[in-house]
Amino acid sequence: MNGQIVWDAVKRLDIGGKLLTNQLKELISFRQWNMMDETYIMNDVKEACCYVSTDFEQDLETCRADPKTNPVVREYILPDLSINRKGRIRGSQDIVTDADQILVMNNERFSVPEIIFRPDNLGMNQCGLADTIAVSISLLPEDLRGMFWANIGLIGGNTKFPGFRRRLLAELRSRAPVDAEVVIYDCEEPTTEVYRSALAFARSPQFTQNCVTREEYAESGSNASRRKFSDWKVTGATEKDAATKGTRDTAGKEKAGRGPRGDERVPQGAMKKLSRTRSKVVNAASSAPATSRRRG
Repeated sequence: MNGQIVWDAVKRLDIGGKLLTNQLKELISFRQWNMMDETYIMNDVKEACCYVSTDFEQDLETCRADPKTNPVVREYILPDLSINRKGRIRGSQDIVTDADQILVMNNERFSVPEIIFRPDNLGMNQCGLADTIAVSISLLPEDLRGMFWANIGLIGGNTKFPGFRRRLLAELRSRAPVDAEVVIYDCEEPTTEVYRSALAFARSPQFTQNCVTREEYAESGSNASRRKFSDWKVTGATEKDAATKGTRDTAGKEKAGRGPRGDERVPQGAMKKLSRTRSKVVNAASSAPATSRRRG
């Protein structure tokens, strides 16, 4: 706003297409074929078969009731590189031979994209996409929140999943204020929209005012970036550094109060008494006359 980024309202969801592909690889490798080394094939399977469910519990129950012939099941014919044939979803008129390898996609079709809306399925301590958007808008000035609720854009390859827009819109409407209008905008090609936007910005006159040239970086290094982007704030790293410093200070205090073996605490007064006793023993041993034995 006013040419400045509101960093407190910038949120990140650590879930992308690569994570979904890896999760699909693990599920398929555990249930059917070993596909851990076939990233490109499984990425194509994900793009061809997966969708976002608008009723996750109902679809899951459908798959449990009839695991083989339910309407969710799709058969994917794996590619045959010996004849340069790509993988594809099996159609009703496709003839399958004994040489064809069939991958059966059941609840994997919707359980993998569900991670975008429920990261806790993987044990991630993060909010889903709808909650992240709602939190981000709530951190903006109150008089501007309605404008942001009405201007939500979908960018990225994961937004191409069938049912993605409808599921996100349904969840955002339940989290938005009653008087707010929720509007979601699609783009023609979400996979390359970021590149096209960056290209348009690079051709604009304002680009030179918002970049660090090679000459500036060669002269000043990272200080050139700090001067140019003085409003940059990494709140997560700052909090992490503070927590690390506090842990080190606490550990240092505990170490100072431990005994010589580090297994028990010794009061400071006792430490002084112990050192005095040791010094007396050492002095007494040094003052004792030396004796020697004679051989018989």
